[in-house]
Amino acid sequence: MGRAFRYIAKVYIKNFMILLLGLSLAVVFIDFLQHSNDLQGGANQKILYIFYRWESFLLLIYPLVIIFAAIMTQMSMIRNNTLVALFSFGYSKRQLFRPLISVATFIYAIFISLQFTPFAYSEDIAYSILKKEQSQIEVQELFFKYNSSFVYVKELDPVHKVLYDTRIFVIRGGKVIKIVSFKRAYFANGYWVAPKASIKEHIYINGQISGFRVYHKTNLALLEGYEPKVIKLIYEGHSLKLDDAINAYILLKSQGLDSSKVKATIYNKVVMPLFALAMVMILFFKIPVYQRFLRAEFTWALALGSTLVGWGVLYALYRLSTSGVVPPDFAQLPLVILLLIYGFWLFVKDGKNHK
Repeated sequence: MGRAFRYIAKVYIKNFMILLLGLSLAVVFIDFLQHSNDLQGGANQKILYIFYRWESFLLLIYPLVIIFAAIMTQMSMIRNNTLVALFSFGYSKRQLFRPLISVATFIYAIFISLQFTPFAYSEDIAYSILKKEQSQIEVQELFFKYNSSFVYVKELDPVHKVLYDTRIFVIRGGKVIKIVSFKRAYFANGYWVAPKASIKEHIYINGQISGFRVYHKTNLALLEGYEPKVIKLIYEGHSLKLDDAINAYILLKSQGLDSSKVKATIYNKVVMPLFALAMVMILFFKIPVYQRFLRAEFTWALALGSTLVGWGVLYALYRLSTSGVVPPDFAQLPLVILLLIYGFWLFVKDGKNHK
């Protein structure tokens, strides 16, 4: 099986790379033509825009390319009677499927790993270049809940990790117990540290405010877990690395806040590409292996059409789940699981038929 595995894997990888580079560069070229008039500056800016836009398109289209490359590989082996020849040497269809699913799974793992790196920010960087922004814009006028407190932030600089002009209203029993205010705070070791903070503590007698006392603290650690990028995601919806998205989801759940948008983002990054693996499995076992039974044009149209329709439905479900119309757990996840189950059933059924 070693030689057959290496041969099929080599052909599949070659087809994947050709299709990935060809499709991504074609889409980038079209995008560049659409926005060339909006891109100001020298050639360096344009090259950077093309590069980061290309990265963002890679993340978008790689699940489709996984499927297209598998179809291309299988159809070429059928047309050249390679599958029939391998069958004559005693290989089963399940054995010949293993190189395809192994390489597809490896590609999936690579792109998931890239989601943990700054590669995930490529779309935002390209957008900032297009809008003539040299750095990420500060997030202003934030108001959010933290445990039993409410926080107002006049300005957040997520690049330098600084909060400006912030007030924290500590609530207990429906009453404001104290107000913590500071001009600036820096993020370090999971906390926001205010070099100088003023605390105004209310004094209640018989449920009524009778006065207050003011005192000051230095290097006060506050807002544990509220990372700058997490705050930015919540309020602007920009792209995040996968680990930042997971941290945002954990934080929102712990605060009892709506986490559906973040959960939908995680599903779109992790679950949706599994659709490609399911389709590779389904198409391999559904397409006839003998050329005389194969209607090539019809098979190509059906395979590509079903792939594009499935991808479009999943993307539409993602948009619906981020807007709150459909709960994330009932959007992409059930459809992908059903496709995986059906593909695995075809795999098991083929094994039983050849016993």
